[in-house]
This record gives sequence, structure tokens and C-alpha cells, in this order.
Amino acid sequence: MRKTTLAGLILLAFVIACRYMTPLAEFYAAYCYPAISAFLSLTVSFIPFSLEEMTVLVFLFLLVRIIWLAVKRKRGFLYWLKSTAAIVMWIVVWFYMGWGNNYFRTSLYERAGVERRPFDREEFNRFITSYTDELNRTSGAVVKTDRKVLEKDINEFYCKEPAGLGYTGLHSWQRTKRPLLNRLYSWVSVLGYMGPFFCESQLNLDLLETEYSSTLAHEKAHLAGVTSEAEANYWSFVYCSQSPDDGVRYSGYLHLLPYVMINARSLFTEEEYREWISRVSPTAVNDYRESREYWSKKRVRIIDDIQYRLMDTMLKTNKVSQGADDYIGVVGMIITMHRF
Repeated sequence: MRKTTLAGLILLAFVIACRYMTPLAEFYAAYCYPAISAFLSLTVSFIPFSLEEMTVLVFLFLLVRIIWLAVKRKRGFLYWLKSTAAIVMWIVVWFYMGWGNNYFRTSLYERAGVERRPFDREEFNRFITSYTDELNRTSGAVVKTDRKVLEKDINEFYCKEPAGLGYTGLHSWQRTKRPLLNRLYSWVSVLGYMGPFFCESQLNLDLLETEYSSTLAHEKAHLAGVTSEAEANYWSFVYCSQSPDDGVRYSGYLHLLPYVMINARSLFTEEEYREWISRVSPTAVNDYRESREYWSKKRVRIIDDIQYRLMDTMLKTNKVSQGADDYIGVVGMIITMHRF
């Protein structure tokens, strides 16, 4: 037990050092994470469902069991504190060594040698014109893709351009898993998530067909080592927008629509905003509204609010300054990276 605790403390020290030493976090992302993620995902690749929820439940069970043993055997407060600290230490170590240290590396802009710029109205106008034309062109496309072929293509995509910018290429055995507690994710409108304990990608089984391609590409970005939600949206859009399949392209452009709307509202006058909306394909607008209504009917508001606050706190704790609102930054990232 002493050797195990010592190993845990050494790994915890490494995690803390990564938080405050960017070069060390870069070392982790470039040399440690590729090997760790490949190993963890390979060990559970034969299991068709996610082990992430089970891992969390096991940790919760251990924490409850410690309380029960402390009361039953009258071990006292110090026994409870030491045992609880050990479990919490291993949760933290596993989370950050499995994936979380990627939060502390340099940004995509720095690695790409691109200067991040504030929004420029002229650039935004060029972007929104190009975006709207392509959204309208692909709207109504049949979104029915062979999911195994799609996943293989996305895995290969992350071995190319993203890998050239310091991310981890994906492997054939890193296939999407089904969640064990799917209803819970529908209650909080979570379309998918990346599991840090076994480096597994999970997608909500209730996803609409129009949401599948963009959500899968988003979660695969996290698996490749992307931590920013805005950047995961960015890579999802890059993948979908370059696809020869109009259905996949439409999924990417439709996924971006709410973020474009938020930015347009902040930059346009009310009259300009209404004029732009009138140019958007009615099919795309209807698909967007149907998606909102679909998830709204499944949402349990009190659980959704708790999940939002927990996610917001977790992201801000890990140096994502925008917290849960980080998703919105995707439009600025697209404009900056592609110079509209």
C-alpha cells in the first residue's frame, strides 16, 4: 500500500507540474497521451458498451463503503480522511494522466503560428455569406451514411491535418461506444462525450440523423487530445465541410447554425439579422427548430441546470476561461484559421 500511495503521489506531482509548466504539458500531449490513450482504449476495445459510467460508479461505491466501514468498525475521522484522500487522489491522477493534462498545453493558434484576432465585421460578413450559401446548397440532402465507414473516415482524418498540429492520430480499434446510462444524457441534452478513464468516445443513442456526423467528429476531436469545446466544434466543422457527401456537409453546417445565430445577433442590427435569417433555407431553419424541440421534450430542467453548472466549473478550473460557453467561440476560430 505504501508503494501504491507513493506511485500515486509521484503521478499527482506530475499532474500539478503540468498545470503550471506548459512545456511539461506539451511533453505529455506529444509523447505520453498517444501511448496512454492507445493502451487504455485497446484494453477495452472488445467491450461494446462504455466503461466510463461504471468507473465513476465504482469510485462512488468505494467512497460510500469507506464511510460505512468507518462507522461500523469505529475507525474514526482520521481513517475516513486518509482513505477518502487516497481514492480522490487516484480519481484525479487517472483523469489527468488518462486525458486531462491536455488542458494545459499551448493553444492551437500558437502551434499553428496564427495570431488570434478580434471579430471584424467585414470578415464576419464574408464568412456568413459563404456559410449561408453552403448551408442552403446542402439543406435537404439525404443524411444517411454508413456509420462504420463514416467512423473509419473520421479516424483517418484525425491522422492527417490535426495530427500535423500536434494532436494524436486515432486507431482502428477506437470505435464509438454506447453509454450505459443513455437516458441521463438525454435529460441534460448531452449528444456525446469523451471518457477520460479508458479514452472512449460515446454518442447519445437518441441522436437525430442530421446530428450524427458532426457530433461524432466533435467527440473524435476530444479523443485526439482537443480539450476546448470551441476547437472540437472547429475540427468537426472542418471534417464535415470537406466531405464529398452532402449529407455529412449539411450535418456540419447545421451544427454550426446556433453559434452563427448568436454571433450574428451580437454584430447585426435587428433589421440586418432578420434579413439574414430570411435568406437561410427554410429546410435548415425547420431542422434546427425540430432539433431544439426534440431535445427540449427529453430535458429534465433541474438535472440539466446541475450538469451545466458542474461542467462550467470543471472547464473554468481547467483554464477554459469561457467555461460552458466555450462552444460559442467556434465561429471566431473558423474566421481566424481560414481568414474569411
